[in-house]
Amino acid sequence: MEHDRGKPYSVLTRNEISVKMKKQINEISDIFFISKSDATVLLMYLRWDSLRVSERLGENKEKLLMDSGLKSVVVDPNPDSSSEISLETDVYEFADDDDDEEDYNDDNDDLISTPFCSHKFDTTYWREYLEKNFYYVEKIQTAISCPDQDCRSAVGPDTIEKLTLRDQKMYERYILRSYIEGNKVLMIKQCPARDCNYVIEFHQENDDDDEYSLNVVCLCGHIFCWRCRLESHRPVTCNKASDWLSSASRKLSDESFSLCSTKTKTVTCPRCLCSLESDTKMPQFLTCVCRLRFCSRCLRSEEAHKIEAVDSGFCVKTEVGILCEDRWNVCQNLLEQAKSDLEAFEESNIKKPSDLLREQDIMIIREGLMLIVQCRRVLKWCCVYDYFYTEYENSKKEYLRYLQGNAIAALQSYSNTLQEQKDIVLTAATYEECSFFRHTVPTATSNIGNYFYYFIKTLQDGLVDVKVKSYNGGAGPFWYCDRCTYANTWHDKECEMCYDDSASLVGELSDLSLNKVS
Repeated sequence: MEHDRGKPYSVLTRNEISVKMKKQINEISDIFFISKSDATVLLMYLRWDSLRVSERLGENKEKLLMDSGLKSVVVDPNPDSSSEISLETDVYEFADDDDDEEDYNDDNDDLISTPFCSHKFDTTYWREYLEKNFYYVEKIQTAISCPDQDCRSAVGPDTIEKLTLRDQKMYERYILRSYIEGNKVLMIKQCPARDCNYVIEFHQENDDDDEYSLNVVCLCGHIFCWRCRLESHRPVTCNKASDWLSSASRKLSDESFSLCSTKTKTVTCPRCLCSLESDTKMPQFLTCVCRLRFCSRCLRSEEAHKIEAVDSGFCVKTEVGILCEDRWNVCQNLLEQAKSDLEAFEESNIKKPSDLLREQDIMIIREGLMLIVQCRRVLKWCCVYDYFYTEYENSKKEYLRYLQGNAIAALQSYSNTLQEQKDIVLTAATYEECSFFRHTVPTATSNIGNYFYYFIKTLQDGLVDVKVKSYNGGAGPFWYCDRCTYANTWHDKECEMCYDDSASLVGELSDLSLNKVS
């Protein structure tokens, strides 16, 4: 659904990101003849900006080292007793209850300090201090300092190397997290999917103010918005997507968003949300492109309808509406089904590869199934677009429903075609039987991709094909219908004039009389 272009981002493993980080550390260390430990502290202090580190080291190296805690602290040779007691108390703040002061004095040689100060602490204290103040804290700090509250000496890799292997691994993870989350130069973000270890690096200038930011496809299969890191939500803006996902918005259900079959000549399929025409006012069974046969009045399947009304033949409920939240749930189920189809194909291809299918054929099927997943996600978020953007613009609402119906029908038709062709090639006995598939499916995939690209663009542009007039010139006690200009109160969710019950009844009687004359 994107224009053909090189991807502006790369999907990297954490090991690959770690290699880039170590390379940057080694460059600063080699150029300015400082240790790798000091280079790590400086880069972390200046948020991994090598250019700024270079400038600061060239301008005033001593000041930078002092500001970052890499200068030795001058210790008073005759400290008073109060400071010694205070320091000793701090040492045992996190110590285990089993440790006593005698053990502390006996193991004094095992205490660890930074190279820039003489404040010594045992490994247990170091571990508790680092875990409490850095490793398990949500916000990354630009510097790790000595545990003594009055000391600003830097804690770098050379200090951590004196601790246990567990402490060293936690420190490495913290530094890598600093490189990813606190990097001022590179645009790097962790994939937000659960248990995913891939990292996304953006190569180009990205306008973070863009309401419809770039959608990133991670190798784990998750697609998310680069700007807000939510699930890909086109054609809805980041703010609207966040509002919808909040509990307050999700609980909203309003009759103004119902799609009642009594007010239109179309009926919405309860399985795939396709719109079907229903010319008669009486209940009838319709067959959707998704192969569901259901009642046009109560929207139940034919089997469920017959169970509820075996003898009477009438619907138990005469009117059923589909709210935006209901549409969202239906689209979410269809999205999950599309994901399952893609996973099932990948698993079957791994377990039992076909002798006739080439790698190109497998890519054709995979791209088609992935496109269906993307399109299903777009249709799901269109429900949110409907909710926020067409609240009091009936003409735009109708046009949006029309576009949605066409998009749903087109996608369902493509899905049926892909499934049929996939079944044919997977059971084909000869190579020639796959020739029609190699021409038909790529063409259909390209067509449906272009269709949804312009469908998204139409929504993001604000449905400009529909000219909505404004009659009040600003906020007031009324909103004016863009169809008939009738002034409705803000408590009215539908125009009282356009959707008046008596007016609908007159229209139905008029239609019946015309049918009789014809």
